[in-house]
Amino acid sequence: MNQKHKERFDKNLLKYLYFCTFLLGVASAFILYLESDYFKVAFKSENITFFYIVAYGISLILMLNWHHLVRLYGKKRVFQFSLLVKIVMAFLLAFLPVSIWSIWLLVGYIAFTVINWLDMDILLESCSVDKKTGKIRGLYLTIENTGYLAAPFFSGFLVNRYGFQAAFGVAFALLLFVFFFSSVKIRDIDGGCPVKEIDLISSLRKIFLRRNVMKAYYISFLLEFFYALMIIYTPLYLLDLGFNWFQIGKIFTVMLIPFVLLQYPAGHLADEKYEEKDMMAVALLILGLSTLAIYFVNSRSLVIWSVVLFATRIGASLIEVLRDSYFYKRIDQRDVDITGFFRTVRPVAYIIGAFLASPIIAVFQLKLIFVFIGIVVFTGIPVSLSLAPSRTQS
Repeated sequence: MNQKHKERFDKNLLKYLYFCTFLLGVASAFILYLESDYFKVAFKSENITFFYIVAYGISLILMLNWHHLVRLYGKKRVFQFSLLVKIVMAFLLAFLPVSIWSIWLLVGYIAFTVINWLDMDILLESCSVDKKTGKIRGLYLTIENTGYLAAPFFSGFLVNRYGFQAAFGVAFALLLFVFFFSSVKIRDIDGGCPVKEIDLISSLRKIFLRRNVMKAYYISFLLEFFYALMIIYTPLYLLDLGFNWFQIGKIFTVMLIPFVLLQYPAGHLADEKYEEKDMMAVALLILGLSTLAIYFVNSRSLVIWSVVLFATRIGASLIEVLRDSYFYKRIDQRDVDITGFFRTVRPVAYIIGAFLASPIIAVFQLKLIFVFIGIVVFTGIPVSLSLAPSRTQS
């Protein structure tokens, strides 16, 4: 199905969005790996999947209807609204003690974090062009993950010494700065290409007719499924092995290095030399094998765990940029509904992952979850190879 894209390239706006992306990445990473332990401490139980299901259920409902708000109020205003909600929640979490009541603030914070990244996708697509998509998305993800890279070390140090509230305090300050910066610097984002009104049924019909978009959605689902279960259970597993948060912060900092080193070069190669579908198949193989390998690691060495988790993120970092490069070459800035649907993959993956993982954790050892993740990831290899070349539109 041929699609005539409407595109606009705005270099200055890209720079401002990249700067916001870096700060949002730092803010997100300060909280991301602490969430499961926060729930565990507040709820006094490791049976915490319910809270993730609620958080991502809320974000899923919001995402399916988000394009209506974008159409009515504009991309910038909607982005700032979701950011402001997060700012208020981060402020409260920075001062309130960890309790069964503060859990619900964290649930809301997680839901609006998902929405924040959806907003950033919509803003970025407004100033992107197909022939540069791989490089733009590669640099975008590299900058985001550079923000993620430093945060776990400092977050782990702060939590180990001062408690969860210190991490939320840093996140609050960063988010507040992004809010004021975006108010001043991000302008003219809605001009020239209005978002059409479209109902959910029509939107879903349009998406399901685009077979390659749906295949890309499945590959994206596998990546987010991996992230969901790894983010929830890896910190808990390492804490059970005897590591403290300061040590875990060091491990996670090393783990995230591939996102900074590999994503921009991979996006460049996807634009200039190789097809995303072939590169993704190799990346899925690497991700599946390295995740399976975790089951056999019983060491308490910081170095060994850093190397093992580093290997998993080689595959994940490549899939992340390649799936984005492939998908955004097939849509344009008018397709806010399709972008919104594509990004529902994160809450869908967290909800399904939490449901499937609960009985495994209840019946078997926690580390069996890594075998389960690896096997699920392998199912994406034939799907990736069956994708149409990214230079054709369907």
